[in-house]
Amino acid sequence: MKQLLRYSLMLTALALTMASCVKDDTDLDDVIAQYQVEPVSIELDFSDLSEVPDVPVTDENDSAYNDYVENSPWNKVISITFDGGQAIVDGSVPGVLVQHSGAHVIVSNFSGPVKFIVSGTTTDGSLKFYGDKRFQLLLNGVDITNPHGAAINSQSGKSMYVVLADDTQNSLCDGPTYTMVDEEDQKAALFSEGQIIFSGNGRLDVTAVGRGGIRSDDYIRLRPGVKIHVNSSALDGLRANDGIIIDGGVINIETTGAGAKGVRSGGPMTVNGGRLVAISDGDTRVETVEAVLDTATCAALYCDTLLTVNAGIIRLKATGDGGKGINAKRDVTINGGSVEAVASGTRKVKKPRGVKIEGNFAISGGYFYSYSRRSDPMEVTGTTRIAPGYKTYDIQPKLITIAY
Repeated sequence: MKQLLRYSLMLTALALTMASCVKDDTDLDDVIAQYQVEPVSIELDFSDLSEVPDVPVTDENDSAYNDYVENSPWNKVISITFDGGQAIVDGSVPGVLVQHSGAHVIVSNFSGPVKFIVSGTTTDGSLKFYGDKRFQLLLNGVDITNPHGAAINSQSGKSMYVVLADDTQNSLCDGPTYTMVDEEDQKAALFSEGQIIFSGNGRLDVTAVGRGGIRSDDYIRLRPGVKIHVNSSALDGLRANDGIIIDGGVINIETTGAGAKGVRSGGPMTVNGGRLVAISDGDTRVETVEAVLDTATCAALYCDTLLTVNAGIIRLKATGDGGKGINAKRDVTINGGSVEAVASGTRKVKKPRGVKIEGNFAISGGYFYSYSRRSDPMEVTGTTRIAPGYKTYDIQPKLITIAY
């Protein structure tokens, strides 16, 4: 903690020195260059990742039991194949109604666990679900573009198990403008009112130009084996209101919208494995809301509540004005794994930060790296607890490295 105190004093002295030499509106790049170091390179990474096999929870009393698609019977099956401007439906299940106009399909499911196998291609289609039963959505080589809204939209509050069939390539894309339905949300190219649980060993690419990439009004869980790439030029890349759990997988998120977040969790976020790379290139969003000026900076990872990292690889970069690698509204705890956060944006409206935490920060294992080109690499409002036993504890004007 003495080292942190010395570091704080050093930054204060540096700030006072800079303030005495230049005016507030002066470009500080020349001064900054004197203290500059090059950060680690963070780029999208689609390479294979060796992961421990995912073993389903078998204890029905375990809170995660229902998150495993293997724990439900799937003997009711309906296939939906997109073929250009039409959809072909094969199979019927009592209590399930499938309607379609061209390649726009609406499913009403009131029949318990049903598996929907989806394949084919359409440039003007969509898939919407209603009902009060959980269901499996097996993406078996599908490419859906909806010019007027979400490609897949679940209005059911129950779990949607998105299974990526082994060795398949699947793509979803929304449109620039959404045709809205009264009292219905569609906040992303892939949206669900209920939980979204990703599994399987295929790949899913999501392109968002109108709204977000993947969003749940409940929580999202990602299991080992999945490969997901989200590119959003509008809103957030991957977002869940009630929390995000990353057990594994290869996840690449890139956003370019002003104030957009690569990954945003409204509830607790826990990382137990996998590799997450999130890059946010958007600048600060400045707007007036009810006569009050509101600003929102981009962030590669934004968490409204608790962020806990137990294992896995997290690599984050924000390049826009005032961008944050990690922007956490409450506590951040690192027990293991690897976390790297880089902020290389300007500070015209807001200060960029490698890591900004409005709660407490604690680290007891793993690897932690934070860098900011034009301001302090890390800001913690609460307490900072660094467990003994670290092998590296390096603090410089622009970066912090802690390794166990």
